[in-house]
Amino acid sequence: MRPKGFKITIFTILAVFLFSCQDKERSGGEIDILSSEEKEMDTTERPEPRSFVLASMRENEDISSFTRNLEESGLSEEFEGREGLFTFFAPSNAAYDRLPAQKRQQMEDTANLEKRRELMRYYMVDGEMTVDWLKQKIEASEEGSYEITTERGEKLWASYEDGRIILTDVLGNRAAIEKSNMNEYKGVYHVIDNVLRYEE
Repeated sequence: MRPKGFKITIFTILAVFLFSCQDKERSGGEIDILSSEEKEMDTTERPEPRSFVLASMRENEDISSFTRNLEESGLSEEFEGREGLFTFFAPSNAAYDRLPAQKRQQMEDTANLEKRRELMRYYMVDGEMTVDWLKQKIEASEEGSYEITTERGEKLWASYEDGRIILTDVLGNRAAIEKSNMNEYKGVYHVIDNVLRYEE
């Protein structure tokens, strides 16, 4: 025969369980159980995936002129507010230095931000275009070049010459990809050796 105290203990446990279930139903939700790692993780300071590529570009001193133009135009804020992955073709500082002084001044004119913003959109492409991906597209094309539509809505063509990917803009300017920085699920940017979409 089981002791009287045992029956009381069982009754107490059942009463507590029923009370907890009723309280849960009144609250209208479920109880989330977090692991110790989840409790310690502060997600408020973690950037969204689309902003990682911009953070990486800001750390690259070789493209500081491009990054500055991107931020001054206001396009970086617009980009960070959008979803999805993007590819940037960023001219190096050396490429900007080779521009005629007058043309460079026009491109950096703070009085015409909308024009600068539209120009910067030419260097931005929807989707993640790695070097290997571009090579595959070029090799699969009958013309030996792959047509890209930029965020400006204008075309850009990629071809493969002497072991390098060459970009040709709508005005005939050409630029080679020198370096690439790619992080899966965060976007990609390529450093190119010439400024595109400008007229002499």
